[in-house]
Amino acid sequence: MLPWKTIIQFQKDCETPVYLQIANSVIQEMRMGRVGPGIKLPGTRQMAEILEVHRKTIVRAYEELDAQGWIEMHPSKGTFTSKELPETNARRLTRNQKPNSFPTTTGYAVKINNAVRTPVPPLRHIIGFHDGPDMRLIPSDELGRAYKSVLSRHTYLKFMSYVETAGVQKFRTVLSDYLNASRGLQTTFENILVTRGSQMALYLLTLVLFSKGDTVIVGDTNYYYADHTFLMAGVQLARVKVDECGIDVDAIEKLCSRKKIKALFITSHHHYPTTVTLSAARRIKLLSLAEKYGFIIIEDDYDYDFHYLSSPLLPLVSADNKGMVVYIGTLSKTVAPAIRTGYIVAPQNLITELSRVRQLVDCQGDPIMELALIEMFEEGHIKRHMKKAVLAYHKRRDFICGLLQDSLSDIIDFKIPDGGLAIWAKFHKSVPLPPLSEKLKPQGLILSNGLIHNTSSATLNATRMGFGWMNEAEAEQAVDLLTKTIRSK
Repeated sequence: MLPWKTIIQFQKDCETPVYLQIANSVIQEMRMGRVGPGIKLPGTRQMAEILEVHRKTIVRAYEELDAQGWIEMHPSKGTFTSKELPETNARRLTRNQKPNSFPTTTGYAVKINNAVRTPVPPLRHIIGFHDGPDMRLIPSDELGRAYKSVLSRHTYLKFMSYVETAGVQKFRTVLSDYLNASRGLQTTFENILVTRGSQMALYLLTLVLFSKGDTVIVGDTNYYYADHTFLMAGVQLARVKVDECGIDVDAIEKLCSRKKIKALFITSHHHYPTTVTLSAARRIKLLSLAEKYGFIIIEDDYDYDFHYLSSPLLPLVSADNKGMVVYIGTLSKTVAPAIRTGYIVAPQNLITELSRVRQLVDCQGDPIMELALIEMFEEGHIKRHMKKAVLAYHKRRDFICGLLQDSLSDIIDFKIPDGGLAIWAKFHKSVPLPPLSEKLKPQGLILSNGLIHNTSSATLNATRMGFGWMNEAEAEQAVDLLTKTIRSK
């Protein structure tokens, strides 16, 4: 008999289950040729005694090896290592074919879209004014338990296959209830399509609603990726100024009287990037104009959950009774950016069409995550997390705004936002943002250069300064470094 006690190596205090360590050890020995083919293995009881583990551990290890094809179990005869290894070496196309490096470029022309910026690796490990939530605040333990709970139930198996394109019905029902309670809607699951983030929602809407040459009204300035999603579809953008009360609705009315407008894209709660809230009066008039001129309102409510007033304005869709508003949102900021769960809220006929087209991009979403999020909602984890997060972000907003006012009030002009996770900061012309951003980066501080927000011929010299990412100590360090760098000129 082979010396299995020395052949099989495992550690009981390792994160990898012992049965997997045992199986992997046998596989490694077979690959190296130290355990040959057709070797009879000790029975489960005997192997358990040799390795000093529970018999169930050996049973699971043998089941794992059998499932992968490394051993063969023969009733009444015993368990043997496979005569042929379950791994094969692929054959090259020709005998003379030699290994070579993968091509560095294509052998054909690739259309380059210089209008959209090239993706760069995020530098979220570096302190800075990042635009987004603090990952240290997310309910990771609760999410982990919910995900594990889903996978521990036998009912999850049907969700490991193909499911409804619009999303798991129960999740859409739970999400509908959440939106109805928090945003004053009156939806059912049939009014919701689950997407991979709000950007996918916007892309699908562009495919379904727009044709080349259509005109869409957007703010000046506006969300960069919304602009370029529309432009990629051949849509013409009509830019309208945004002031302290939101987008200029009177200017929209004049525009509609002169030409046919297909749609309006708006971030009504906190306009992106300037953070201003669209006033109630303008919301009412905007809905009236949509009905009168027949244009669609795409309302992107990317950060509705983050508001610091006692009574935030409800979204436009809550007052829409003519089916003119399409509402999109995301849980990526509510829970975490890695949770790519967005949604579209619209009348059922549009949801049906969006579901049809969605199959060309992705036939379904992430049903297991949707089931985990159901538990997060039903057990109150989302609600508790949001209460704690909003309190934390509210304090961070006040703290960093105080620091900026005390240290750089002559350089940075900003209004304290009613909600969201960022400040819209206008820098004095004597401190151009692009070179300032480059000076800060080697010092370990990230500040957007603001160029992504420039939509007009004039250079804004303004940017979004995220405050949610940093605690008070980090914010103090960041503002101190920013101040020293600016003052050292």
